[in-house]
Amino acid sequence: MQLRNSVSLLAFVARCALSASLAYLLALKIGLSHPVWAPMSALIVSQERLADTRESLWGRLLGTVLGMGAAVLVDGVARVMAAPMALQIAVTVALCAPMSRKRPALRVSMWTGPIVLLTPAAHTSVAYVALLRGAEVMLGSLLGALLHLAFDGLSLRFLRLVRRPRHLH
Repeated sequence: MQLRNSVSLLAFVARCALSASLAYLLALKIGLSHPVWAPMSALIVSQERLADTRESLWGRLLGTVLGMGAAVLVDGVARVMAAPMALQIAVTVALCAPMSRKRPALRVSMWTGPIVLLTPAAHTSVAYVALLRGAEVMLGSLLGALLHLAFDGLSLRFLRLVRRPRHLH
């Protein structure tokens, strides 16, 4: 049991460190404007157990898409009505909150919307920013989950190899 815990800890540390750094480097390489969201998403998705990582991944992806959609919708209406940013944030969060209350894995939607609304540079549309933030989150999330899958398989193979009876070596 001690070996299993040590291997599990080492695999967790290695895959978290690797997924965060690779997500950042990939986000930079493809030119995403806020690469910070890629490593953060890789780490948020990375859980101790593979099943939990999978659940976290789907919540992160779906919640991000919901938050992006809410921000774009609110921005479209807000431009016509000249609504202040504080009201836009409130409405965006209000649109996402009911779904988040029922499914806590979707809570990312409540902060994705405001992030999308608050990060456009001058002369950049909220829809374009939503695509960029979504790409950053999805890149990190998918990379974090893929590395968990890879490390999980490697850990199991290593443990099987180490536990083989001596006469099979």
